[in-house]
Amino acid sequence: MLSRIAESFFWLGRYIERAEATTRILGEHYQLIVEDQSISEPMACAVLLDALSMPHIGVEDGLLLVRSVVGESGLPATITGAVGAGRDNARAVRDSLSTDTFEALNAAHLFLSRGLTHSSSPGVGLHRILERLLVVNGVIDWTMPRDEAYYFMKLGRNIERIDMMGRLLAMRHEQLWPNSGPVAVLRAAGALSAFLRKSGPFQGADVRKFLVLDETFPRSMRMCAADAELAVRSLEGLGVGDGGMLLREVGMLRSSLEYTTSDDPAEIDRLIADARQAAIRASNQANKAFFRQHGTIVWSH
Repeated sequence: MLSRIAESFFWLGRYIERAEATTRILGEHYQLIVEDQSISEPMACAVLLDALSMPHIGVEDGLLLVRSVVGESGLPATITGAVGAGRDNARAVRDSLSTDTFEALNAAHLFLSRGLTHSSSPGVGLHRILERLLVVNGVIDWTMPRDEAYYFMKLGRNIERIDMMGRLLAMRHEQLWPNSGPVAVLRAAGALSAFLRKSGPFQGADVRKFLVLDETFPRSMRMCAADAELAVRSLEGLGVGDGGMLLREVGMLRSSLEYTTSDDPAEIDRLIADARQAAIRASNQANKAFFRQHGTIVWSH
């Protein structure tokens, strides 16, 4: 596989996941701002924008927050920018991508370009964006052969999930909104039903532990690390490897989460920070080993 094709699939996985995770987080955070006025709107907006590494000057109410995070093309941290960047990467590998996948992603891009989430009730628009992104992920799983392209995309998706989960947990909703914050975090991660099946109390520490260490929920940091490791092993099985450096990085992350001996809140916080740093290192290693070879065009994201 050409390095530029591998890179496009890797970033396609990351951008689709970033768009979906950001949409989930924004929807739940906006709902908290509307329903619970115990935290001032400027402060609540700043908390989300800081977590997403976006500027918050001049964003002082919920509607402005939605407008900023939905954003526009050219800004990959925003929902529109992430979908647009994902679509650009999909166009670059369109010959290797199923028609259904590209059409589903293009439909999400066109929906965002209409600006329907900028109404006075953006919750419905955000839900529709999420539905379209779920269709994209479903079509990918239904139509893509399990080859190098799929595993590069799976690796990118799981690295992005770890990063976005870390950003969500860094916002500390359970401290800002003690009553409704833990449930909002679970909804933002798509984890409410899974958490209820565990019959755990809606306490901030229990929610954080679940989203970091649960061994069955696919968006927990532990499961994402395991899936990233499986993707790397699958690539190596297909003859695509870097001498074990990338496998070492994701394997150590998976091991640290799987074999931790403490569920103390301070230890969970340390694991979250370490997981995000490990995800950055894994992404950099994939970039170094597979994407930016000497004599090729440097692709920017």
